[in-house]
Amino acid sequence: MPRLTTVVSIPLFLSLLAAMAIGNLPAHSQEGASTDHASPAPDGEALFRKHCLTCHRSSGKSEGPLLSSLQQMGGDQVVTSMTAGKMMAEAADLSTDEIFAVANYLTAGSGAAKKAMPPEAFCKAQGISTDVSTAAVSVNGWGVDLKSTRFQPDSTITKANVENLELAWVFALPDVADARSQAVVTEDTVFVGAISGGIYALDRGTGCIKWQHDTGTTLRTPASLGKAGDQTALFIGDMRANIYAVNAHTGEPMWSRYVGHSPASTTTGAPVPFSDESGDRLFVPLSAFGVVLATNPEYECCKSHGAVLALDASNGEILWTTHMTKEAVPTYKSSQGVQQWGPSGAPVWTTPTIDVARNLLYVGTGENTSSPATQSSDAIVAMDMTTGALRWTFQGTQRDAWNMACGRRKGPNCPEENGPDFDFGAAAILATHSSGKEIVVAGQKSGEVHAIDPDTGRKIWQNRVSPGSALGGVHWGITVAGDRVFVPIADPPFPRPGYVPNPGVFALDLLTGEMLWEHKAERGCELDMAALRQADNPWPECPFQFTFSAAPMSNAELVFAAALNGKVYAFAADTGEILWQDHTVKEYESVNGLDAHGGSIDNAGVQLAGDMLFLQSGYSLFGQMPGNALMAYRVKSSP
Repeated sequence: MPRLTTVVSIPLFLSLLAAMAIGNLPAHSQEGASTDHASPAPDGEALFRKHCLTCHRSSGKSEGPLLSSLQQMGGDQVVTSMTAGKMMAEAADLSTDEIFAVANYLTAGSGAAKKAMPPEAFCKAQGISTDVSTAAVSVNGWGVDLKSTRFQPDSTITKANVENLELAWVFALPDVADARSQAVVTEDTVFVGAISGGIYALDRGTGCIKWQHDTGTTLRTPASLGKAGDQTALFIGDMRANIYAVNAHTGEPMWSRYVGHSPASTTTGAPVPFSDESGDRLFVPLSAFGVVLATNPEYECCKSHGAVLALDASNGEILWTTHMTKEAVPTYKSSQGVQQWGPSGAPVWTTPTIDVARNLLYVGTGENTSSPATQSSDAIVAMDMTTGALRWTFQGTQRDAWNMACGRRKGPNCPEENGPDFDFGAAAILATHSSGKEIVVAGQKSGEVHAIDPDTGRKIWQNRVSPGSALGGVHWGITVAGDRVFVPIADPPFPRPGYVPNPGVFALDLLTGEMLWEHKAERGCELDMAALRQADNPWPECPFQFTFSAAPMSNAELVFAAALNGKVYAFAADTGEILWQDHTVKEYESVNGLDAHGGSIDNAGVQLAGDMLFLQSGYSLFGQMPGNALMAYRVKSSP
């Protein structure tokens, strides 16, 4: 296991996380310190105000989650972010005591200790079977199928009955303010991971708990279901670039594997299992958060980069690794005299797509995080499934080297290119037109949708649906149903000269890229920015964000998309007419007895399974609305 930070040793970090799992955070803990003459504990509130408040305000517009959103999190999530996650740079000068003082301040009275599930939340206590069947799987991973179409053929929700969707149950994800791990759904079980570390197998009909497993880490990726030797496993990744395999029937851990190559390595896209005559394999995308660490002027930016790995799914052994850039070497010194490194970046945020006939994997990459810019950034990359050898690369945006030092307060680690940050964050789709023609379709944060020849990597067509931005364009995904491509656009409503956002949901012709219909996103309420800045409420009546960032999902007649204002919609696939909607920003009575609240819907969006619809509501990053609700809807039976 790699060193997590220059401040916290791994044994101390793990022991303190273990302490948090069973009780409150320690008021004072210092490795090797005498308890006879312990110095006073640091002032967590004062440290937070000094180091964190600029980006985590108590109200109004904020670069990171609002203070009120942070206070919804568990202590381990806060500590992990500061020691092994996105806040490493900001916490680099803090001692162990100070890190935990900040965490204590944020979580005291709001879940510093992990919330225990009440006994009545378990199926066994309710007399409900705890058996798990994986014979019929509706959603076995991010893309639903190996081609990542996010098209659900087994959905029985139609134009005729969608208006009868009603809420069946809500499960409260414990100790979180963000819901980001897409559920896996079988005929009788819903599997879901929480970023606080828990994996839960829930009864599909009632939401009661069949089994739970605590990984003791911050889970980050969607889950996937697949074969691991003679067992069926649930695969998931964490913030520290570890991949876990858990027995899907019992919740017992099978193996874990560190797949990073740098302290800034992490996993974001789902690991994808695949079985054939060669055995059971697991394809793992590797991303990196050097883009965040670069905000520290003393950080030597940047050495981490994206990669794709193939693992033996039965034991986690690494079979091959394909790196998205060469190893970084010293380049020049910043204006602060700090050594810069490159190339770096080109993280693989996306879930791999599998082309069985061509024996190819397709992944999307993000921007370079330091100079020099490379041809592998902002690209769709095809590689051989057997060896990892690169076949072709399609680059959407050239010379895009960027990191978070390039913000409003431009720092010395901003690369000379100072690019637009136009990642491919959405999985590429291998789509088949009714004519039989196969096309790789990919959406980009530039607002462009690209159609690519899967044999050569050459462009077939391109449609720029919106101007895009670092937080705009296509974020988490697109979906293809028949001969239509459905594209959510996340363009935020930031006032900026020359920027005309075009958020909404759009349908394009698969063969030509022609626009077929469009739904323009509207706030639908009167925004009062002065009141918003003053309010201490993570769930304002009229939120600033209202666009479509989450990945959509479709069936034969409908496309489902969800928005950052907490609303979820069903559109007619042929016309774009809204046929059903719900607003999830509210309190719910959960089936597991913990407080549940909906918020912004981002990341995974909707999952369809038979007559049911699942979604997770709550996402506090970028000043959005926190929440922890896993919601299950069902088509109401006729009387």
